[in-house]
Amino acid sequence: MQFRTLILVAALVGLPGLVRAADLTFTQDFIANFEFNVLDANGNPTSWQPYEAAGALTFTLSPLLNDPSQPTTVAFTGVSGTLNGVYPSSLLPFTISPDVQFIGGDLTNIARDGSGNVISADVSNLSSNWDLVADNGALTLFTTDGLPFNSVGPITSLPFADGTVLAGPDQFNVYLDEGGTNVLVALGRDRTLTAVPEPTSAVLAGMAALTIGAIVARRRQRLCQTR
Repeated sequence: MQFRTLILVAALVGLPGLVRAADLTFTQDFIANFEFNVLDANGNPTSWQPYEAAGALTFTLSPLLNDPSQPTTVAFTGVSGTLNGVYPSSLLPFTISPDVQFIGGDLTNIARDGSGNVISADVSNLSSNWDLVADNGALTLFTTDGLPFNSVGPITSLPFADGTVLAGPDQFNVYLDEGGTNVLVALGRDRTLTAVPEPTSAVLAGMAALTIGAIVARRRQRLCQTR
């Protein structure tokens, strides 16, 4: 689906009796890759380990995208969805999701043809707070600062063309809720979202020597000591 198709859909959903005009939405399948460095019992970093998840995310854009008279930036108004863990196997099953809190982001550098159709743009600072739920729901890790993503090179279609990459290399903190107190338990970095035709189960070679499973074990140990 090209940008011009999305614009036509936006015009249709804005008609009376149909979906309200604000719902300019598309869903895209992704592979998510990132690295975690689980802190040891003394709060010290250990080693960086790869993680992978796959699934679908839904993006909502301002209906101003359908107005050629608007400037070259249009806001995203939401991101939601769930990605299912693929690797490491020691943590499966787990999910990651941006549903904790949507913060903001823009479709920028919008270029249009002579008819007003969008032919190129960039994703800029598309940010949400994320969580990771593991151990059959017994463990929830989360971020307290938004994790911004930017497109790597211009995007030319919505949904994104296969192979489109949204990336955020900066390091971030990962917390565990311990009785109302946020405890720093891991560091993260090098997160990417790669658009794919459908969710893919790609298993990485090797095994993570230290994973979030260590957090589960330490948490259970602390709970036993307080009983």
